[in-house]
Amino acid sequence: MAVTLRWLVGRRHLGLTVVAGADRLDREIGYVITTELADPTPWLGGGEMVLVTGLGLPQSDDDLDAYVARLVDRDVVGIGFGVGVSTDTIPRGLVRAARNRGLPLIAVPLPTPFLAVAKAVSQRAETLRDRAQEATARAQPRLTRAAAVGGRSALLTELAKACDGTAILLDPHGRTVDSRPALPGPDVLGAVGELARRVSFGLAAGTTSTGPAVVHTIRVGERTHGYLALVSPHEPRPTDHVLIGHANSLLALDFEKPRRVDESATRVNGTALGLALGDAADVDGIHRVLAPAADHSGRIRVLVILTEPEGAPALAGHVEQALRSASRPPFVTVRPDGSVVVLLRADDDPTTTAVLLGGLPVGVRRRLRVGLSTPAVPADVAAAAAVARTAAEAARPGAAPTDAAKLAGHSLLSMPATADALTQLGTVYVTPLVAHDAAHGTDLVASLRAYLEGHGQWETAAAMIGVHRHTLRARIDRIRELLDVDLDSARVRAELLLAVLAHRGGTSGATSRRASGPSPTTPL
Repeated sequence: MAVTLRWLVGRRHLGLTVVAGADRLDREIGYVITTELADPTPWLGGGEMVLVTGLGLPQSDDDLDAYVARLVDRDVVGIGFGVGVSTDTIPRGLVRAARNRGLPLIAVPLPTPFLAVAKAVSQRAETLRDRAQEATARAQPRLTRAAAVGGRSALLTELAKACDGTAILLDPHGRTVDSRPALPGPDVLGAVGELARRVSFGLAAGTTSTGPAVVHTIRVGERTHGYLALVSPHEPRPTDHVLIGHANSLLALDFEKPRRVDESATRVNGTALGLALGDAADVDGIHRVLAPAADHSGRIRVLVILTEPEGAPALAGHVEQALRSASRPPFVTVRPDGSVVVLLRADDDPTTTAVLLGGLPVGVRRRLRVGLSTPAVPADVAAAAAVARTAAEAARPGAAPTDAAKLAGHSLLSMPATADALTQLGTVYVTPLVAHDAAHGTDLVASLRAYLEGHGQWETAAAMIGVHRHTLRARIDRIRELLDVDLDSARVRAELLLAVLAHRGGTSGATSRRASGPSPTTPL
């Protein structure tokens, strides 16, 4: 849409009157200028509406005709004559020349300033530009949706509708592949094909028997997939060019997608064939297959989910769908022990992984233990998976995923083999203390843990369990006698602390008490 003379004279508040050229009012106004020069054409570019008061106009009819002829040759769209400034009427010679030359002549009444005319045109142009931009913004998602749901034909249909023309897809040789909403005549197709063969810098423009045409190259890098053409009954508008460019990008993505899929499938097929032929595993090839799971730095994280083996396949399917919904490549596998292993990006965190498990039934979610490895390169995926499994074994069922980076102080107790050994150690060292506490009402287990975790600092350790430091000293001396150990040895203290933590009594915090005040007579 554009601002035309017909629209302008239709503004009643301006009081404009058409004197000549009533059949030429659909011409578009590019600019409105005021000039009293006898020959303004050297400073005109075409498309202007010229406003005059008559002060600089020639007097003779022949000179007025020559004046109008120069304006017509310069492609001026019309003359606005301000009546009542230099003369109360428009010179007859100017009216006659305008009618003979087919140039619209419009009378501007004295109460209407030229500024009001120029302002009306500029405001209308701005309104139309805003509307066009809004229409373009609405059309772009429709183009994207059409390409995603209906493919190339649907995209061409939507583009043709948005641009009021015919959209044509050509192959790299300029041959028509598809056209919407209909197939144009052979002469139009021939002209468009010729334009495609003459494309330079990705774009060509020309004319056909039905109107102007533009052709864009569909190209990615050095690969030319074809051409996109638009033929319309009008010159392509700026918004049309935006939509054509958007459609071109969508087509380029559509052409490139099968190529990427084929390349990935080829890598997988080659690796599988080599394994089937008895070759040693192509580790580098396998790691290249895993590369799409990495972040921009080329690193990954491994997520391990511990669950019942019978529910693992359904869980893996849920995670795959969640990754696809997030436009992420799904790398998910069910291990022989029933655990589910997932590849994530290195910049993913436990919050991201929790989202992947969203939507699971509450009963299922409560039974899962989830661990997340530290960042690693794809070549170290096996080691990362082992780290993630350790984190999962340390996690509580139904809790948030455990990040291996924050696992310090929990990893040994989370490993079954290590936990068994420490439990046996607890039986040797902690059971006698538990028996003593039960028989004498003492609190030796909690006292030993406080002493060890307080690094042997009497004041700190005593405060941890709410007793006087002398009471704690007496208890530790009693522990030395019962266990016959050297608590001055760092290795002995380390073993005792692990034994206490592994023992059920130790992990539950024993029976630490907070007295209202420390008392040296607290029983040992």
